[in-house]
Amino acid sequence: MMERKLLAGIRVLDFTDFLAGPYCGMYFADMGADVIKVENLRSGGNFVRNARPLEKNSGLSMYFQNLNRNKRGVAIDLKQPEGKDLFAALVKSADVLLENNRPGVMERLGFSYEDCKKINPQLIYASISGFGQYGPNSGRPGYDLIGQAMGGSMSITGWPDMEPTRAGMAIGDLFAGLNAGFAVCASLFEREKSGKGNHIDVALVDSIYSGMEAKMMQYVYTGVSPTKTGNKYISSAPYDSFKAKDDYFVIASGTDKHFACLAAAIGQPELAGNPLYIDTEKRKKNADALKKIIETWASTKTVAEVCRIIDGAGIPVAPIYNCEQLAGDKNITEVREMLVRVPAPAKHPEAPELTVIGNPVKMKESPCTYKKAAPDLGEDNGAVFTDLGFTENELAVLRAKKVIN
Repeated sequence: MMERKLLAGIRVLDFTDFLAGPYCGMYFADMGADVIKVENLRSGGNFVRNARPLEKNSGLSMYFQNLNRNKRGVAIDLKQPEGKDLFAALVKSADVLLENNRPGVMERLGFSYEDCKKINPQLIYASISGFGQYGPNSGRPGYDLIGQAMGGSMSITGWPDMEPTRAGMAIGDLFAGLNAGFAVCASLFEREKSGKGNHIDVALVDSIYSGMEAKMMQYVYTGVSPTKTGNKYISSAPYDSFKAKDDYFVIASGTDKHFACLAAAIGQPELAGNPLYIDTEKRKKNADALKKIIETWASTKTVAEVCRIIDGAGIPVAPIYNCEQLAGDKNITEVREMLVRVPAPAKHPEAPELTVIGNPVKMKESPCTYKKAAPDLGEDNGAVFTDLGFTENELAVLRAKKVIN
């Protein structure tokens, strides 16, 4: 079957660093867009090029490789006038520009949205930052931890007697990257009708705030601020983590029917008719006592045994995986292709094929593919700028002046 790439013909300039922007650009690259990683040559490229973990043979940063696979790469000294000319040529050729600099940086470089709009009126320009492009906090630096703190999620994460806790994943960066990607695709769709570009403004704080959903609605409509509840779910019970003989597992029992089936599965069908547990509100109120009943039953069983019994009754249940267990689950890593391989970079023959995390989006007619490792700094300068009309002599002069490498 002929390969069908959803975003073939779309050029994305990925002028981003760290996580949110590169993660956004990764989706476009996996889906067939020509994503050009634009890095500042003067600063040595992206900060995370040396971030751990490292591939042991080549010393390549797998943090960088995972987020920047399938992308081409150019490196430009944006302090030099010729470097700005090269960046302008890229902007003119592009459909999308992703940037996650602190607000004001792009203006100082001469490539704000308004500047770029003059070069390319159809450009979709997506800015990702801690606090957004306007408002009293817009000039402040903001990383994932700041987003989680001020977006509210840390106030509801952890156990009641614990200090506020961040999520183990960088959810502020990831939410923001996904929000930007969605907005870019919507803008590209609208551009087909209007022919006009757009400026997208995504903030990490806003992205976390949006994810507060029911928790924020609880405060808005009751005046009661949600608190930390550990692994309990505020609207259902038993919906929590539990201890078995060897480890922990989770149950997500969301309905009265679920609970009746669960009660039967653990050999205590009478619980479903017990006044303490007869409906969701009663089970929530008496969740601690119910947890003790379930853990007493589970205390003589392994997590595997517990999951087999409860899953057999049709109740959502799961072990709590660590990374070793996750990597060892072939249904996730192989069947669902969540660990995939990309060829070693051409300049690093000592490296084996590189293992990276697969794209979670599965599409029957246009699957994501993994054909290229992340680019070395400036790896595609020659190909990209030749394609834009620069001659070999002109590129040689630019290399001599250290505008490109």
